[in-house]
Amino acid sequence: MLRSMTTFARLESADEDWSFVLELRSVNSRYCDCNIRLPNWMNALEARIKKVVQEAMVRGRIELRILCRGGRAVGVMFEPDLDVGRSYLDAVGKLEKGLGLEGGVRIADLLAVQKDVIVARDRQHDLDELWGKLAPIMKNLLENAVAMSADEGRTLEQDLSRRLSRVEVWINEIAVRTPESFDLQKQAMFDRIRAIAGDISVDETRLAQEAAVLADRLDITEELVRARSHVEQFRNLLQGREAVGRKLDFMLQEIFREINTMAAKSSDAVISHLVVDIKGELEKMREQVQNVL
Repeated sequence: MLRSMTTFARLESADEDWSFVLELRSVNSRYCDCNIRLPNWMNALEARIKKVVQEAMVRGRIELRILCRGGRAVGVMFEPDLDVGRSYLDAVGKLEKGLGLEGGVRIADLLAVQKDVIVARDRQHDLDELWGKLAPIMKNLLENAVAMSADEGRTLEQDLSRRLSRVEVWINEIAVRTPESFDLQKQAMFDRIRAIAGDISVDETRLAQEAAVLADRLDITEELVRARSHVEQFRNLLQGREAVGRKLDFMLQEIFREINTMAAKSSDAVISHLVVDIKGELEKMREQVQNVL
């Protein structure tokens, strides 16, 4: 089952202590680019949040916005460093005594010149408590986002299957047309040779040799076999349950390459028109596949 990289989910949750608003958006990207927007005091949780999001979403350009209110103050707490304060005041006292100064030091003066007397420390216990509240809410949010991406994936799968069937039909039409196309081009070559030769006798053995060379040059049997194989592999990938977007894109490139080779080998108008139709459909499929996880 395919999943789309385009998805959206929003969730609000509250209890007697906390209220949360979470909003997730995702669009297609070659990699998993995860941007987390949090209140500054929650920054210590960013690594945990990003890990959970990346595991659930796998790939895409993802933006998660979290608003949180309530609870006890978390993130950091401020404490005095008494040793630094005492050392500073002792030094100031010695300076006053040595220079015969008076006046003393106020707390505002101390904080202005020696900010290290107040230090910030992580309140890990409170962060763990907050994570315990946030984690199940994030789980629900990500389940909603994945469900939406799966719904979109089913739509993409149906569209790709229809287009693949058209491509397969046109490839089969090329296969049916190829013998007739060869006969027409062989006859045209013989007619040109005879027209140039005029009344001169034409060696039939030489004509047979030229026909063999032409047949080898126009032969697209290998290209048809490979193209059909790639079509079947693409169809099997559509039924898989893993992330297959990059594999699908690769298969389309391989089909495109085989079709280009067929076009280069044939000058038949019918085959040329079929090639144009196939290329157009493959381009539309590649656009869709860029959004597949």
